[in-house]
Amino acid sequence: MGLCLGKTSSHGPSPWPDLPQELVGLILRRVPSHADRISFEAVCHDWRLAAKQQRPPAMPWINLRVGSYQSIVDGKIYCFAAPSCRPRASFGSWFLYEHSGRLFLHGLLSGNTPTIEIPCCYHECTDDCDVAAHDRGMTVTLMGGTAMARLTMYKIVVCSFHLLAAILYTGGTNTTFSFAFYRPGTLSWSLLRASDYKDIAFHRGRIFALTSTEELFIHEVMQPCHFEHIIEKRPATAAVDASEYFRVKFRLVVSSVETKLLMVRWSIPGGDGIHRTMMKLQVFEAELQKKEWIEVKDLGDQVLFISNTCSRAIVSSTIEHTDIKFGGGNRVFLLGTDWACQWITASPCRCYDCDKFIQCIPSYCVYDMASGTVSVASLSEGCFMRNAASEWFFPY
Repeated sequence: MGLCLGKTSSHGPSPWPDLPQELVGLILRRVPSHADRISFEAVCHDWRLAAKQQRPPAMPWINLRVGSYQSIVDGKIYCFAAPSCRPRASFGSWFLYEHSGRLFLHGLLSGNTPTIEIPCCYHECTDDCDVAAHDRGMTVTLMGGTAMARLTMYKIVVCSFHLLAAILYTGGTNTTFSFAFYRPGTLSWSLLRASDYKDIAFHRGRIFALTSTEELFIHEVMQPCHFEHIIEKRPATAAVDASEYFRVKFRLVVSSVETKLLMVRWSIPGGDGIHRTMMKLQVFEAELQKKEWIEVKDLGDQVLFISNTCSRAIVSSTIEHTDIKFGGGNRVFLLGTDWACQWITASPCRCYDCDKFIQCIPSYCVYDMASGTVSVASLSEGCFMRNAASEWFFPY
């Protein structure tokens, strides 16, 4: 959908600004596609201002592969490219690209967001590392060689325009991903080599890091090299499965009202006798005062979108379209690649859903917290297993 305007009159002011602002809000609630909202804002200056004041969150897109995105609302595919630029990854609402051997991070669809250049070198933090040391000349290590072919940015979190946190792999002999942070304008990333973090999130002015054993650490913004071990044990009520093919994944996400830090933990039990629409998914809140994980049984009006590079919570009632097509709140959306990778070693069966998993990866699946059931959705033909790669992208 797009708005195309012709001449209405050769004299007098345009009638378009006369649209009441409350009507603008009603229209935007029925326009979940970010691309269509851009067309709406392009009509006139007054509409653009009204849209910024009343803009509800849009539904996310799926990053199918580098530079290609698919809307889950209508299935349309959008491609972004610029001359001499090589797209590398996306992180939430940020797009990472390479130009002339340099890396840049840009808010793709936000014209007022500054582009941040990211260095291709790092230094390892020491016990006496401080903020001032990051500006001084230090011994640095280049990442990944000439074309950064071996550089892997697993996740980048933009805490502010003055601080970036990341989980990255530097291409060395140690295959462990490391926690790093960068202050724009300094020379290099600051790396904590010993970290075993699987996910990070920025919450209430601090950086939270989740380990492979579901422990939680806190890094302060002023001194990210220093940390506090806030939760030392995995959840007491975490589901257990002794299956040979049992795999557990977990990700951090900040609640929609930004008051709680949540961990989504899910697994698919293996074995030939298990149907593929079975899933064990739990949500836990980080209780920082008690220093433990507390299970959350009901998400209320929240919808959680979970992926490796970015997870986000949205209040479903802010978009009327969500209640009609996506079933309202108290649901968790996982990507089809995260779902289907659990079944690579499992034996196929003949049901319709399993045929999707074996022949083609679904676009995403939805876990209903109330019923404990899973549904899958394919926006088109899907993507074949050998080319599987997708992440949530939030174009707003």
